[in-house]
Amino acid sequence: MAERQLFGRPLSTHVIVLAIVGIILVIAGIAIATIHSDLRGSGLGTALLVLGFIVLIIGLWRFMAKK
Repeated sequence: MAERQLFGRPLSTHVIVLAIVGIILVIAGIAIATIHSDLRGSGLGTALLVLGFIVLIIGLWRFMAKK
């Protein structure tokens, strides 16, 4: 099986999953915060945005920590 690499560093599946989940959460948060619906103004959009950024930061941290 070919090893995935990014910038010469090995890229684990865990980092890829964290990045994908983080991006999905950020997009969902933006959609809830901007689209006129019943959920707008409930705080769910902001919570998803914050959670998405936290997951992306954790994924970046794990990518940078791996040797």
